[in-house]
Amino acid sequence: MAALEIPGVGEPLGQTQVRIMTFGASGESPTVNIGSGTGTTALFNINEPNVFVEKIESQVVLKISSAGTGAMTIGDSDDVDGYWTDTLLLITTTAAVFNNMATTVAYAQGRLYTATQTIDLIKASAIASVGKVRLRISYFRNADTNIKPATST
Repeated sequence: MAALEIPGVGEPLGQTQVRIMTFGASGESPTVNIGSGTGTTALFNINEPNVFVEKIESQVVLKISSAGTGAMTIGDSDDVDGYWTDTLLLITTTAAVFNNMATTVAYAQGRLYTATQTIDLIKASAIASVGKVRLRISYFRNADTNIKPATST
């Protein structure tokens, strides 16, 4: 199955949109099947310029077991763990609610995409044929390209 298209057809400009998708093993009917081997899988396709992704929250619905460390990250080609690092995306423990992104990740203040891009899952080890993770993405389109995320001093 294909990555979730961001933004969706007919979405309004300048309003925060929230969408949910799933990734996991083929037996769990996810939005994106991540397969059992290692590698990179696109989760979201940013299909137009000036999309600001505010945050990506995760919820492990059905834990994913792996043959190795089970390390997975979520990011893009500029920072492979910009949204979720391997120590924060805990795929072996289920969660009753969505987990917020950490304030320590590179994209904690959001990320402005001025060109088309993909947000990817990077798997460091093979996984079993069960498991499912739900992601909730908040974003808006037609963002001002002068957005400067807050920085601490």
